[in-house]
Amino acid sequence: MNVLSFHLKAKMAHFRRYYSNSSSLTYSIPPRTTICGILAGILGMERDSYYDQFSMKNCDIAVALRNQIKKQIHTLNLLKVEANKHLNGSYGVHKQIPTEMIMPTNIRTGNLHYQIWVHHKETDIMNALHKLLGQTELGYGSAYMPVSLGTAYHLGWLEYVGRVEGVECSSEEDLEFDSVLPINLIKNLCLDNISDKGFWFIREELPMEFDKDRRITDKGMGDILINLTAMPIKAQVNGHVELPGNKRIVWLR
Repeated sequence: MNVLSFHLKAKMAHFRRYYSNSSSLTYSIPPRTTICGILAGILGMERDSYYDQFSMKNCDIAVALRNQIKKQIHTLNLLKVEANKHLNGSYGVHKQIPTEMIMPTNIRTGNLHYQIWVHHKETDIMNALHKLLGQTELGYGSAYMPVSLGTAYHLGWLEYVGRVEGVECSSEEDLEFDSVLPINLIKNLCLDNISDKGFWFIREELPMEFDKDRRITDKGMGDILINLTAMPIKAQVNGHVELPGNKRIVWLR
């Protein structure tokens, strides 16, 4: 199977948890729905028009955390904007909102760094993404809009890896995986020497899929195991993909 891969980087990010209200909390990695939005934006698709095309039955996505992260809460003065002319702050008062930010452990010298893998069953979409993502060695990688890791002021950039050949496999052994792991696919988690290696596991429930009315589908939420130290996770899983360079990933399902 053909798999596209790219790096997604920024100085800060905010992937708002859907249930946040007065305080905006963030997921630790971009949810599958956010990645679908980034891909649709690169392709120039209209807002809310792409949910079926990027559903889990049509598109496979995997995510890896490549640099260690931390979170901090900052109080932001947000503008009330309902039209372009309100961007100068002339419409309504500023709203102070406590907002949780993701950032590298050293914001002066480091960057947020996620790696994304994508496989779509439609060849035309794969070819279009390959062409757009590969149009520049470093930058936005989009003919339509800049890439944002959350809200508009969290601008980031893409570094395209390219198109590689992946092989779907199954194994009864404990293997090391580059990507985060859906908990429902884990058959065994290897915790040997975990204290020596400094693992920091967390579980997050991430949105995975919307229907055409922007409602979460029956399988639209998934529990994901993330290692915040950005080291590979050793486990036995129910199905994975082998990639060149002895890399292994698991699709978000």
